[in-house]
Amino acid sequence: MSRRLPLAQVLLAGLASLSSCQSNDAPGSRSPADLRAPGEVIKEQPLPATSQPDTSLPAAFTRFTDALRQADTTALNGLIEPAHGLWILEQPGALPLLTRVGDIRGFRRENQQRPFFSLAAELMPCLRPEPVDTLPRATCDGRPGNEAGFARLGCLLAPHRDAGLNGIWPHATLRGGTVAQGQAALARISHTVLQTRSGFRFHWARTAQGWRLVLVDLRIPCSA
Repeated sequence: MSRRLPLAQVLLAGLASLSSCQSNDAPGSRSPADLRAPGEVIKEQPLPATSQPDTSLPAAFTRFTDALRQADTTALNGLIEPAHGLWILEQPGALPLLTRVGDIRGFRRENQQRPFFSLAAELMPCLRPEPVDTLPRATCDGRPGNEAGFARLGCLLAPHRDAGLNGIWPHATLRGGTVAQGQAALARISHTVLQTRSGFRFHWARTAQGWRLVLVDLRIPCSA
């Protein structure tokens, strides 16, 4: 004789079975493949693009100023092309002085024999040089704070047009290089960065390895 289950127990068993079926069909319990519509093609998400290094001259100048402020010899020497060296132009007296260096650690400025890294204290703030068509010229009739009389102030970048550098080599005092080497270096320059607060000019050339510093002009306008 079969034994009949109480009605309450039968109802509870039925509810448990129904709950189990619903939980198995819940969206959170199924894989993405089960959730897609029939025939739907799941597209692969593109990988994030890798950022490319900034090879522009403004970026190279920023690396140069960062290397100066951090006294990073390796980074600074990396901006000098070994075959040509870096020329540094000063005016300690009546005649200009041009020094050719391959390793910046061996250079001392004529004024108080300070290292090249001492320039960091004389640079104006410059996140990126501002491109302009032509660099302003010193008129020597400016007001305090702009004694050179530059018509435009700031950290400015322009194509190289400084013809005045061509006539310096024959009568300058040279150290570490020859007139022929200096003129060859000058011919490679394509762009110049001017900082109007100091009047310093930084002359650059583009090479197969990127932008390289060719000549730094540390003469102060209107100081003679």
